[in-house]
Amino acid sequence: MYTPSGAASYFEASGGAQVTVAGSSPSAVPSHSMVGITMDVGGSPIVSGAGAYLIHGGMDSARHSLAHTSRSSPATLQWLLDNYETAEGVSLPRSSLYNHYLRHCQEHKLDPVNAASFGKLIRSVFMGLRTRRLGTRGNSKYHYYGIRLKPDSPLNRLQEDTQYMAMRQQPVHQKPRYRPAQKTDSLGDSGSHSSLHSTPEQAMAAQSQHHQQYIDVSHVFPEFPAPDLGSTLLQESVLPQDVRALQLAYRRHCEATLDVVMNLQFHYIEKLWLSFWNSKASSGDGPASLPASDEDPEAAVLPKDKLVSLCKCDPVLKWMRSCDHILYQALVEILIPDVLRPVPSSLTQAIRNFAKSLEGWLTNAMSDFPQQVVQTKVGVVSAFAQTLRRYTSLNHLAQAARAVLQNTSQINQMLSDLNRVDFANVQEQASWVCQCEESVVQRLEQDFKLTLQQQSSLDQWARWLDDVVTQALKQHAGSPRFPKAARQLLLKWSFYSSMVIRDLTLRSAASFGSFHLIRLLYDEYMFYLVEHRVAEATGETPIAVMGEFNDLASLSLTLLDKDDIGEDRAGEADGEASGLGEPLVKRERSDPNPSLQGV
Repeated sequence: MYTPSGAASYFEASGGAQVTVAGSSPSAVPSHSMVGITMDVGGSPIVSGAGAYLIHGGMDSARHSLAHTSRSSPATLQWLLDNYETAEGVSLPRSSLYNHYLRHCQEHKLDPVNAASFGKLIRSVFMGLRTRRLGTRGNSKYHYYGIRLKPDSPLNRLQEDTQYMAMRQQPVHQKPRYRPAQKTDSLGDSGSHSSLHSTPEQAMAAQSQHHQQYIDVSHVFPEFPAPDLGSTLLQESVLPQDVRALQLAYRRHCEATLDVVMNLQFHYIEKLWLSFWNSKASSGDGPASLPASDEDPEAAVLPKDKLVSLCKCDPVLKWMRSCDHILYQALVEILIPDVLRPVPSSLTQAIRNFAKSLEGWLTNAMSDFPQQVVQTKVGVVSAFAQTLRRYTSLNHLAQAARAVLQNTSQINQMLSDLNRVDFANVQEQASWVCQCEESVVQRLEQDFKLTLQQQSSLDQWARWLDDVVTQALKQHAGSPRFPKAARQLLLKWSFYSSMVIRDLTLRSAASFGSFHLIRLLYDEYMFYLVEHRVAEATGETPIAVMGEFNDLASLSLTLLDKDDIGEDRAGEADGEASGLGEPLVKRERSDPNPSLQGV
């Protein structure tokens, strides 16, 4: 089972054997050319340089530090300070740093030190680094915690050189928790020249290692709720011990799914699902055949006929749906921990390809299950796939918008064009549809122009949008009408922004392209914020919130209209008429004060 260690890791595994590359000792470093200048101050050396200012305590510490820095060339020390920096909450695979170092040594015709000596050098340059072991059981990797590549480092543009991966470590996609049949080629017992030829598997492993610094590998496996059995189980002739067996088997299945995704081994998901939903185990084994430990999770399966019977039980199916919401939300947070953070396009594309395949994989794996069960499962995975597509698109827009927001001339042109927009006319037309308070719209207009004039960064714009959502929905906090108010906010925001874009288009504004890009980004980010606010207000995950709309798609529009009208009439009784269900004449006489209605 998973047990959190420190602040994050819950993996317990013994790593595979590693091959080190021995090298001769480089010449001593002349003091006048060192990047980090070392001098004695009261018996304690001070090493300073770009991005590092280190004080070692005592003469023993000084000898220990100098023993490693003196064996490294000035170019190596400068290279470390130019490409890496300390930062909280991030980690890098230890092997990745060493692979980068080997590349550096080859490019500068230097003899590399072995991995252990390089580790001591890293710790002497960047003080306070911690080591954590992250990964799946049998495939964990040591990571340095508290260090990252600098954003402007050329190493960010490299996909890990596979020839050095072959010299130092095994590929990431070894056996995951569920022990796939595919066997990874051995890398040999030494750093011989024959191991320098990379294979496709090693290339994938190298890319995965490079990408893992952009995902959240410290995510703890979430807790699942207990199924609400009620009295239905006895009527369906399903025994409580069968349900307990399913709980154990399904949790292990979900743990394996998380392991595979955390290692970016997306192609194994299809095999994992086929294995679980098409078990060939004999029903005579019963739940007692399930192992009580994690040592043999592949055996944690239920016979297919028993699994079908359990899934037909409505409380079990609802429980499984809740577990899926929790699992898939965890996977989203692992793969895209920050929707605005720059990530390599190769990782974004890999996630999008993964999302595109999910529904087909699950439908194929569950082809023999009842249609209702398949629809329920596929509905949740569809919401998961849609979330991945939306978040990767949002991330792509964010990276494109950064270039615009950092360009002073473009910002000045946008501000000039925006000042020509007839906002009074925009408000006059939009108010008939949105019934928004004029003072609120004027405040948003002024805030937007001011934020643009200040040439704010993307992160500052994100905080401004977050504040807009907070203010617009504040009066609905704790109300059952909160989700509907949030949806109305999105519609009204989109309507107003489209009116502004229309005005810019008619005026042939020179900055129309920039505004169009910014509008797309802000609409998407507003959707992201509202989605999370609704999830927080309802106690659900964002995946569950989006899954709700998938369910609503199957309902009659007539029924939805009746529901909306009923809600509006209830709102009138409380003095909170929202306006959508009222006649237009009646809306004109109502108080236009609600938030957005309110904005």
